[in-house]
Amino acid sequence: MNVVVTPTAADLEREVLARSHADVIVMAAAVADYRPSAPSDGKHSKDGATWTVELEPTTDVLASIGADRKPGQVLVGFAADAGEGGLERAREKRLAKRADIFVFNDVSRSDIGFDAPDNEVVVVSREGERLIEKAPKRVVASAVLDEVERLLSSP
Repeated sequence: MNVVVTPTAADLEREVLARSHADVIVMAAAVADYRPSAPSDGKHSKDGATWTVELEPTTDVLASIGADRKPGQVLVGFAADAGEGGLERAREKRLAKRADIFVFNDVSRSDIGFDAPDNEVVVVSREGERLIEKAPKRVVASAVLDEVERLLSSP
């Protein structure tokens, strides 16, 4: 396995776009939606003054790849959101970003997701939606990859 360290959103964008020719691209997480518009070089003293940080949006790497994808490529995105509204936003994101699959992870539940050993997700695709029931994360990940494999093997 080749690990490429990308500590900033700009690093992630550069490295993913350099590999955008891949047959399958799984965008499991975003680095950040915003970054400081004028980063500071150095430390600010604690002189009691207040200061403001202005933010600008980072590039949506998934949408960039979706806009210029190669034929036959499978593009997978993830949406960590809450409840039925989050599922609806995952459906919208899949279309807007031209992804084949969006994996919705309901982060409003404490028994699954980030700080739990198990997860439960809804795989949203043009063929419909499939609930992957609560299971260890390795099992859920395998089921998501089964969906990717199914798309790769379909005409």
